[in-house]
Order: sequence, then structure tokens, then C-alpha cells
Amino acid sequence: MRRSAVQSVTAIVALLAASACTQDFDQFEPELFPQSSGSGSGGSGGGQTTTASTTSSGGGGGEQCSNGDDDDGDGAVDCADDDCGGFACVAVPADWQGPGLLYEGPEAADVACPEGFSTRVDVGGRDPVDTPATCSPCSCGAPDVECERPAVTVYGDEGCDGASVTLPVESENCINLRDFQPGSYSAEAPDVDSATCAASGGEATLPPPRFGVEGLVCAPGPDAGGCDAGEACAPREVDAPFEQGVCIWREGERRCPEGFGERHLFASSMVDNRGCTRCTCDADGVRCAATLALFGETRCREPIETVPFNGACVGEPPPAASVSIEVTGAGSCQPRGGDPRGEVEEGDDKITVCCAR
Repeated sequence: MRRSAVQSVTAIVALLAASACTQDFDQFEPELFPQSSGSGSGGSGGGQTTTASTTSSGGGGGEQCSNGDDDDGDGAVDCADDDCGGFACVAVPADWQGPGLLYEGPEAADVACPEGFSTRVDVGGRDPVDTPATCSPCSCGAPDVECERPAVTVYGDEGCDGASVTLPVESENCINLRDFQPGSYSAEAPDVDSATCAASGGEATLPPPRFGVEGLVCAPGPDAGGCDAGEACAPREVDAPFEQGVCIWREGERRCPEGFGERHLFASSMVDNRGCTRCTCDADGVRCAATLALFGETRCREPIETVPFNGACVGEPPPAASVSIEVTGAGSCQPRGGDPRGEVEEGDDKITVCCAR
């Protein structure tokens, strides 16, 4: 059993050394980018949350395979080093950026890029979170009321009976009665001609818009080497929480180039339509009131009695030399509106990420 294990390790090292990174990405056979056991886009087995490894597992004492340095001092850098059998030179198509490792999920800001892939590229997201606006309460000011002209029905007999005449009140100023003394009278409160209240409130407080699914690409630094011009050194297998395979990206909604068949489309902008409905005031609760004041002398001096206009009969009015009428608005407006409206939508600006498996 011991001899069989040594022989197996020797065979694996030989296989890794034979897979030197000398081809364009689109020339690799699919089996060179296998699914790693226990890893994938949804996470790794057993709850593991490791990121992509950038250190070779072969001999040489630890070549960092995407930092542009000859870490083990053997004269070969990154993909050119035989120790980096788990990496390959990826040819990036014209007008595309890459390669990189793609994460898509919640809270991309909390995801750490692996060593050697420290350049963070925000590629937008999908499915904006529906968090409504918070609206301040609506309120209404004091009513501004225009009342119709009040009227008094005057009777010759006591008890509001017999012949009568309804007299509109032309003025709210003092009215001298001279020798006129009614037997009785009654008056209704005047109707509202118009009423308005100034509305306030309904200001929106908007939580910052955010995507439910966020996209992040972790790219190697500009010094990564060991490949020909137009190529970059990237791992063959990627651990969770990143998607399997290396990826390229480009602004706009695009078709994926050959060799990068797994397409991920993200919105790089959001349109925030959230707000609050306008505050208004319902004036149905506003009423008009009128009050008759009777005076024992002319020019409305020395008041004798004050009587509201409420439809009741004043059967034995005291003798009065003058009267005055005060008309006022009463009641209040009821606020309406100030409710959350709208939502956050994906914008028209897109970023396409294409990955190879």
C-alpha cells in the first residue's frame, strides 16, 4: 500500500508538469476545465467558503501563479512555471476585459477577492430590492372659507308663526333697526361657498437602492504574467463562492464569444421611481357659522343678547336698537395622500459577463 501511494503521487506530479500553459484559452479541450469536487456556483460541499487558490500545489515551494513574480526563483513566472499546473493562459477576445472570477449573489461588498485577484470590478446586479419610501405624515392648515350670505326669516307674530319675510344680510357691519321690532325670527347657518386648506407633509425618505443579486469580478493585477500578449494566467478550477470557470466582461448587452458560453447579464444602473403621493386636504368637514348680536343702543353699543344661527326660533326677542352679524368658518380639513408609491427598476445600461467552464 505504501509503495502504491508514492507511485500515485509521482504520476500526478508528472501529469501536472506536462500540462504547461502554452495554448490560447479557446484551444483547450473542455476536460481541462473540469468541475471541481464540492465546488460550484452555489457553494462548496460541507459549508466550505474558500476562494480560488492562487498557489500551485506542485513542487518548487510555492509559486504564486498570478502575481507576476518568480516566487520560487526558478526563472519562470506564473503560467510559465511548471508548478502552476492548475492554471492556464486565457486568450481574451478583442474589446472584452478579463479574465476574472465572477461572484453573483447578495452583499458583494462582503466577498473577499482571493490572493492574486485583488482588482475588484463592480459589474452591476439584478432584481432590485423592493424597499418602499418612508413618507412624512400629511397635515392640513386652518381652513380658508368663503361662506354664502346668511339670511334671517322675520315673523310678525311670536313663535315664528304667521306672515314672514326672509331678509338677506347684506353686511356684517352694525345695522341700526330704528323702529323695526320683529315678533320673532329664526336663521340657519349659512352654507359653505368654498373652502380650502393648505396641505403639507408627504416628503419621501428613500433607502439607498440596491440589487438583490450583485455582480463582482475579481481580476488579476496588471503584472500577472507567464503568457503571450493578449493572454492572462487564470485558474482552471474556482472554489465557492465564485462561479466555476474564468470569465470576461464587456459593457452592453452582448452575445458571448466562442469558448465563453455561459452568459450572465447584469444591469449597471437603476431607475428609482419611488416617492410619495401628493398630500391633499378634504374640506368636507368645514362648515360656516353665524352669530347675531343684539344691542340696546344704536351703533352696536351695549350688547343685550347673542344668538347663534342654528334654525331655532327666537320667540321673544328683546327690544334692540341695532344688531350685528358675525360669519365665521368652522371645522377642519382632513389630510389625504402621503402614501408610498413607485419602485426601483433595472436601468437600460447593461454589462455582459461570459464564463468558460
